[in-house]
Amino acid sequence: MDFGVLGPLAVWQAGVPLNLGTPKGQVLLAVLLCRLGRPVAGDALAEAIWGAEQPKSAVKNVQTYVHRLRQHLGDSERITRKGSGYLLRVGRDELDAARFEDLAGVARATLAAGDLDQARRHFDKALKLWRGPAFDGLADVPSLASEAARLDELRLGVLEERIDVDLRLGRHSELLGELTALTLEHPFRERMWAQFMLALYRCGRRADALLAYLQVRDLLAEQTGMEPGQTLRDLHQTILGEDPALAPAVAADAREPQNAGGARMLPPALGDFTGQRGELTEIAAVLGKDRAADEPAAVVTISGPGGIGKTALVVQAAHRLRSTYPDGQLFATLAGTRAQPVDPAAVLGRFLRALGVPATAMPDDPEERTDLYRGMLDERRILIVLDDALDEEQVAPLMPASGTCGVIVTGRVRLGGVGGAHRVELGAMSEADSLAMLRNIAGNQLTTATSSDLADLVRLCARLPLALRIVGSLLLSRPHWHPTDLLSRLADEQHRLDALRYRDLEVRASFGLSYTGLRPEARRLFRLLGLLEAPDFPLWAAAATLDTELSPAQELLDELVDVHLLDVTGAPNGQARYGFHDLIRTYAKERAEMEEPVEVRHAAVVRVLSALLALADIADRDHMGQNMFQRDAVRWQPDRVRASLPRSVPPMALLDSERLALVAGVRQAAELARDELCWELAVGGHALFETERYFDDWQECYDTAMPLAKDARNLRGQARLLISMAGLRYTRRQYRQAEESNTEAMRLFERISDRRGYLEALSNAPFFLVPNGHLTEAIAAGFEAYERLNAAGQVAAALHAYSQVGLAHLQAGRPEVAVEVLSEIVAGARQQGILTLIARDTYWLGQAHLALGHHAQAEETFTELTAYAGDIGSSGVFYTAHAWGCFQLARGEYADARRRLLDGVAVARAMHDPMFETRALVDLLDPRLYGRHELPVAIGQGEHAVEVARGIDYPYLLAGVLEGVAGLKAAAGDDEAADHLFAEAAAVRAKIH
Repeated sequence: MDFGVLGPLAVWQAGVPLNLGTPKGQVLLAVLLCRLGRPVAGDALAEAIWGAEQPKSAVKNVQTYVHRLRQHLGDSERITRKGSGYLLRVGRDELDAARFEDLAGVARATLAAGDLDQARRHFDKALKLWRGPAFDGLADVPSLASEAARLDELRLGVLEERIDVDLRLGRHSELLGELTALTLEHPFRERMWAQFMLALYRCGRRADALLAYLQVRDLLAEQTGMEPGQTLRDLHQTILGEDPALAPAVAADAREPQNAGGARMLPPALGDFTGQRGELTEIAAVLGKDRAADEPAAVVTISGPGGIGKTALVVQAAHRLRSTYPDGQLFATLAGTRAQPVDPAAVLGRFLRALGVPATAMPDDPEERTDLYRGMLDERRILIVLDDALDEEQVAPLMPASGTCGVIVTGRVRLGGVGGAHRVELGAMSEADSLAMLRNIAGNQLTTATSSDLADLVRLCARLPLALRIVGSLLLSRPHWHPTDLLSRLADEQHRLDALRYRDLEVRASFGLSYTGLRPEARRLFRLLGLLEAPDFPLWAAAATLDTELSPAQELLDELVDVHLLDVTGAPNGQARYGFHDLIRTYAKERAEMEEPVEVRHAAVVRVLSALLALADIADRDHMGQNMFQRDAVRWQPDRVRASLPRSVPPMALLDSERLALVAGVRQAAELARDELCWELAVGGHALFETERYFDDWQECYDTAMPLAKDARNLRGQARLLISMAGLRYTRRQYRQAEESNTEAMRLFERISDRRGYLEALSNAPFFLVPNGHLTEAIAAGFEAYERLNAAGQVAAALHAYSQVGLAHLQAGRPEVAVEVLSEIVAGARQQGILTLIARDTYWLGQAHLALGHHAQAEETFTELTAYAGDIGSSGVFYTAHAWGCFQLARGEYADARRRLLDGVAVARAMHDPMFETRALVDLLDPRLYGRHELPVAIGQGEHAVEVARGIDYPYLLAGVLEGVAGLKAAAGDDEAADHLFAEAAAVRAKIH
């Protein structure tokens, strides 16, 4: 008998479909198939059939439907009673969904063995089992919806895997139709878009592959506000670079026939032109198409910062397009970055003379010149190149009216007002192209340079074409120089721009052209932002830099972005971030040091760091329910900082975007000898570092701030930093060292009579006492901290301390007391909105219910945990996996329990958290989870768990692991080893008091 759920529900006997009876009977069969190999309670079946409005006779009616279903199946043994539920006996080879998963597994194994053809056949065989959406017609039944969604998602994943195999087999041309339809049907599946782009590229359709990327990028931006993922972005860059690994089609012969006659005004192309292959392809795709005279002219605008290679690119592109525009190429430099940009009327005069208009026939009136110019271009195939444009007004009179012409315009500003233009923005070249450019220019002068030397030269030039050309020219013109001589000059950031100069080529002067064209306030913002060591920054940082409102700061940022002195580096969490090209940052800092007094420079940096402190406060309050300790450093305009934040994004996620800025800010505060600012920034990252496990950043902030606090004899700062260090050591599961740091902090707080700080340290004490096995002491300390912090109005801190009282009672074998304490904590955490505490203590509350055998209450509690766990990072993922694993273990659902517990171990290992790993392993060592033949593997895993547990010195967990391994040894018949381990576990437990 065959059962089908991959499409409409169906059953076949010897290939003949069976009548399955009424719709309600079909729902019953579908739910039983959904729980393959597991009994389904009668209540659950009734709920699936009737929903919330069940008839009074629902249980009896279920029995009737089961009886009728047996009759339809013709086999009374197919459905058996199991306790209060029913079990449908179906083998994996009888259910299409199970066969589908098994075939996919076989395909993957075959693929791993290197047999592409056989893997493709297995994937195809699996996909052919599908007759439509899973549980088609029944997927709106709540108890079936999740399984239907899971199966449909599996199908798409297997389909993507099969397409990957087809691509490896060279079947890219056969895939185009299928992938075209799939990307339309599933527009948000980035893997399918990547496959589509690769297939297009391998079919020689590079431009279409790039357009496909632009299509999915725009779709994602419009629908989700996000950029494509890293895989798509990397593929896009690889296609732009025509990486041979992509096996591209053979390029067409680049040689173009020479054409006599016509206006030829192009400068010569550079013989050592390198890189920008993707941009050249993009320009050719737009300008290489035939257009009728009555169509708009094809226009490409190219923008980018000074020195990025705009002119070299357009000249190269124009030469390659000569055969497409046989009637001539017109070229003009518009000097948009100069003090006196070129008058369009003067350019029209040059163009008209090149087109054959004698001086005596040249109109004086600018509008008449434009009319004559457009008339002469009508139906002629001419390419117009306008380099270094000031704005749209300057280029408007020079635009042709005939679609037979093409136009390329470059400028440092984005010419968004040029209607219908295809826009190209240039960024830094790839490292490979930068190295190639350097070799093309300097040639034999690089033969003595190591690959490391060359990489350093490229890095110090920030992959800017102008800087690379200067470096290559310097080496070529000074044969007595070794590349390391130039490296030593470039390594000094203060004089780097001095070194990047060769005759009329100068990086500083190139940037200066953009800088001098700015309004005074934009120039001031530019140079002050250059003082920040953060890699990028949001709007509020710019406002703090100038000590101004958000709106004028935004206008100035936009002005800097328009002329490419700043880049928009991304918009994570819906908040635009801005950053400098490395050499432009050097130039900005240089301008600040030349034009701003030292006190003004320092004040600007301090304001930005003070604004970062305000953000840390906001994130801390949102995450913890309140700011946990007294803060002394000034905050810059917290209301403005808050007003700049997207409301839909948790503040802690926004602080995460500032992680590198926070670490850099601690360093800058130390350099400025601002001890209060320095330690508060270091401590302000505590919750973020703990939640996201940024241990190296956490340690670096402490190591930077503590020496300054000691030099300044700032005892409060030292104490706060010691509390933070205690948190780091606790999170790294170094419990004894954590207790030492916390105790030292308490002594310092007592010394300066800081009652609030002392209470905070006191509230931390139970967190270290519990793992060290001092449960009675932890209960006393936690209760004392709870009482005193509550009295001081520090409700959040009080609840955090009290949570360890609940855990101590649970580990001491008093789950009923733990339930009372933890219930009180969770209720208080809900009132305070403390997400971390809600998630963590619902986890422990559920464990306490399980210890009492209260399965229904545990399930309810773990369901609440699942709702909150996603808000607290990877710890929440572990809590969820481990909690449900323990629940299923208690219910006797051993296969599911083992899978969930293994998930918990995997998450803990990914987090590099030995305590979490040990906690999951304790339950994973239950002998009921293994068949006798699996015991040796389980014992091996247990012995590993013992080593992990010994490393963290957590007696309660060590005892649990020892007992688990002992149980496995006993189940394997090794009673002597089991007795030895049980005795060791008892000795460890004796130390817990």
